[in-house]
Parts: sequence; structure tokens; C-alpha cells
Amino acid sequence: MNLLAKSLRPYLMSAKTAIVTKVLCFWASFWLVLAGLQTAPLQSLGSAAAPIGACIVMVATLLLIVGLLRMDRGSLYEIGLRFTSRTLPQFVLGVGLGVALVAAMLSAMLLLTPLEIESSANSNLLNIVGVSFVVLFALAMMEELAFRSYSLFKLRQAWGIRPAVYVTSIAFAFYHGLAFENLLGPGVWGIFFGWMAISTNSIALPTGFHMGLNWLQALMGMKPEYSQSIWDLSIGTSSGYIGVEELGFAMQVVLLVVGISIVELLVARQSKGA
Repeated sequence: MNLLAKSLRPYLMSAKTAIVTKVLCFWASFWLVLAGLQTAPLQSLGSAAAPIGACIVMVATLLLIVGLLRMDRGSLYEIGLRFTSRTLPQFVLGVGLGVALVAAMLSAMLLLTPLEIESSANSNLLNIVGVSFVVLFALAMMEELAFRSYSLFKLRQAWGIRPAVYVTSIAFAFYHGLAFENLLGPGVWGIFFGWMAISTNSIALPTGFHMGLNWLQALMGMKPEYSQSIWDLSIGTSSGYIGVEELGFAMQVVLLVVGISIVELLVARQSKGA
């Protein structure tokens, strides 16, 4: 058995290298598509540019994934893209979890910091909710296709769960900008998205969770580039018990610890089942 393992090692290593190379090429192509959209005349469409641009990137990303899977002789099911009876319930559950978590975090900040909330002047609430849902679903789906699906599942095949989740999370963080704070923002959320994708063998739950997180933030005026707000947040006159930035940082550190813990539990559970 040892002799067989040694004889196969060069081939296994080359297979891993091929997977990593394909993932890097996939990400490079994804970023090229995004860069190409920057030169497209979508700005004239106003707020409609966001879902249209995201849909263009979604289609291009799916075509890239299908092309890579043909090269690999793989299937969409292997990378969490198969639609099943559980897909819609998982997506809805993810949206609910994302909205609930942001609501809990904002509630803590309103209670402990000088942050205050008030209704916005926008009157067409149903239109705002509906448009923001479409925009943020398109954006969440686009990003989950790029950083979970092919990237995550193929890197898990090459390296295992732990490196796959953390590498895709770091890539997701720097996709939002080459800044350290993105590691404690999008990077931490990427750990949860990756854990959800691998735990369910689908991107439905993380896509819903991703969208839910962004959706409530947008309705709170925290993402004005994507949606009008229903409520507005501002710093009030009271001193509070702790600063907004300090509490926000502490929350992200707690989320990082929780994220690492659940990934390690997933690794341990799957190791026992192997």
C-alpha cells in the first residue's frame, strides 16, 4: 500500500496543482468581466445598473463554470449548483437568518452605543423593499457563484475543507478591496458562507444568508448605492456605554471566533465520518 501511495503521489500533486490553477484562472476571468463592466454604459440606467450588471456577471460566471466542469468531466451537483426540493427552503431560511442576525447586531448597537434610528422620508415602502430584494439577490448570487460553488468545492477536493473555506474567504475579502478591515468584514462572513455551502452541499443557504445580511443593511441606509432606505441610522447626542466602532469591531472578532469554531467542528465531524 505504501509503495502504491508513493507511486501515485506525483499524479495526485499534479491534479491538485491543476485544480488550483483552474480556480485562479476562474477568479481572474471573473475579475476581468467585472472590469469590463466598468467601461460599459450601464451608468445611464441609474439604479437599474446594479441588477443588470450582476445578471451579466452571473451568466458569464455560469458559462465559465460549465466550461470548467466539462474540462473536469464534473457535474453541477458536485459544486452545489443542482436545484432540488430543498433549494428554495434553504434559500428562504438563509434570508431569515441573515435578517435576524443583522437585526440582533443593530439592536445591541442601538442599546449600547450612541447610535439612533428613525424612519426615513421615503414613502413608497413596498417599491423600496421589492427593488432592493431584486438588486441584492442578484449581487449575492453573483458573488456566491464566484467564491463558493466551483472555487470552494474544487479547492476542498484539492486541499480539504479548512484551507478551502479560509482561502475563498480571504479572496472574497480582498475582492471588496485590498484593505485589512475587509478581512474582519466580508472575510469573516465568507467563512460562514463557505461553512453553509459545504454543510448543505449547496449554495442556496449561503446565498440567502448573504442576501439577508445585505438586505436589512440596505433598508437601514447602510448600502445607499444599492437601495433607498426605510430607516436611517445616525449618531445621537447620548454618550452610550461604548463607541459604535469599538462595538462593531468586537462583534466582528466574536463572529470570527464563532466562524473558525464551526469550521473546525465541521472538519472534525467529516473526519470521523470518513
